[in-house]
Formats: sequence, C-alpha cells, structure tokens
Amino acid sequence: MRRPAPRRRSYPSAMTWGLAVRLVLAAWTMALIVWLFAACAAGRPTSLTRLREGYEVLTAHCEARAPESCTTVHVTGDPHDEEAWGFRARPAANALWKEPEVLYAVGDRARCDEVRAALDTPSEACWGPVYFRRQ
Repeated sequence: MRRPAPRRRSYPSAMTWGLAVRLVLAAWTMALIVWLFAACAAGRPTSLTRLREGYEVLTAHCEARAPESCTTVHVTGDPHDEEAWGFRARPAANALWKEPEVLYAVGDRARCDEVRAALDTPSEACWGPVYFRRQ
C-alpha cells in the first residue's frame, strides 16, 4: 500500500508580503490625507472682520488686537444668504516664517478682486462663492 504524499506547508510568498507592505503604506497615506483635510477644515471661516481699508472679510480666527470688531458667522451653503469669495494672501518676501492667509471677501467676485488689490500683497485668484449668515 502506498502512503499518501505529505502535504506541503504553505508559506507566504514574496508577492503576498509586498502586497501587505503596499496596503500598510496606502493606509498611512490615507491617514495623512485625512489629517491634512482636517487641518484645512480648521481654516474654515468663522468670523467677520472689517479691514482698515473698509472692506469686510471672513477669517478663520479673530485678530487678538481687535476682538470687538469680530462678528461670528456660520457657513450655510444656502445661496439665499450672504455671499463671500475666498482668496489666499501670501506674505511679503521679507516676512519669514509667515504662512499664507485665507480670506473671504464679503460680496461678489468683483468685490473680491477689489479687496485683493487694496491689500497690496501677492495673492491668488478668487474662488467661491461661500454663503454665510451673521450670528
């Protein structure tokens, strides 16, 4: 009588380990992307401030030097509410360690372009609109 052949043990192949490594890297990448989006969400406009030039802008935080000039706002997404257009104002070349600031000019896109010109700082094109209510 013939004995059955012994079963071969199955070990993970190099392809399986490579797939596992890629999955772990993909998970870490997704976690990083989610974290970055969460950090960007922290820049969402929550306050309305009046600039020295007379324009109203929405910002993610009130300036500490003039908290009485800040009004809390709520972003609604409803086109029946007030409109604001966003832009990123980059700091001057000699302003070391300063991050670009995201501002939302209250009004239409033409008003956003006026605010960008009045700030006299390098800035990106306007995007939007964002709809909000004053609280």
